[in-house]
Amino acid sequence: MRLAWDGSLHIAPIEKPQRILDVGTGTGIWALDIAEQFPMAEVIGTDPSPIQPNCGPANCRFQVDDAMLDWTFKENYFDYVHATNFSSGVSDWNHLVSEMIRCTAPGGYMEISEHRMSVHCDDGTMKPDNGTKAFIETLRTTLVKMGRLHPDVEFLKTLLAKVGFEDIHAKQVKEPVGPWPKDPKMKSLGAMVLLNADTYAESLGMAAFTRVLGVDPEKAHGICNAARLATRNKNNHMYGRYYSVYSRKPAAEGKIPEN
Repeated sequence: MRLAWDGSLHIAPIEKPQRILDVGTGTGIWALDIAEQFPMAEVIGTDPSPIQPNCGPANCRFQVDDAMLDWTFKENYFDYVHATNFSSGVSDWNHLVSEMIRCTAPGGYMEISEHRMSVHCDDGTMKPDNGTKAFIETLRTTLVKMGRLHPDVEFLKTLLAKVGFEDIHAKQVKEPVGPWPKDPKMKSLGAMVLLNADTYAESLGMAAFTRVLGVDPEKAHGICNAARLATRNKNNHMYGRYYSVYSRKPAAEGKIPEN
């Protein structure tokens, strides 16, 4: 993701944040990196699973928390609230963004980054029965049945405006699946995506397909394996899209502070 953003950890124009929140921090890798970038800031990463490392910058700490419950943080507390790739765990987007704006300081920023749950091809090399395409479609069906809406850019823009955020912007980039592009940066990015794709299908799909859709385990494994093999086929010129949406909380009565 950092390579996709040309080396940056964020798109929002933050400069000297004092308090940063990483919602759904996962392994904590982003929180640790942003803590090193802003050593004077207090960085907190929250996640239902305590899988983060015990070592790291002194200004970074982690706590077990469920973003779908009421947040325990004070109002107007964080200068920057960040969330990446956790939409599959969101059961109530209205609650989430309402808590985000409540806990963001006036004039502060929030940013949500996600992979679009879709796969694309511009030259016809991805056939209708492509394993990756079939896997993504099955996963989307599973999430819909679970009540987990996968957001797109326009959905997030509308939702953020509804709760009161302003100055809403979005950026999207292509992420090739495999090192098939000629462009050196995209080739490197595609190689990283391919490495991740070798294990992502089973880790995302097996429990979801068998427990939610009731698919036979052997058939579910077949869907996941077909996706893995399709990503390894260098003749499939596939790509996904990665996007980030950021916005600012009004400084005071909807006015931007003067410099």
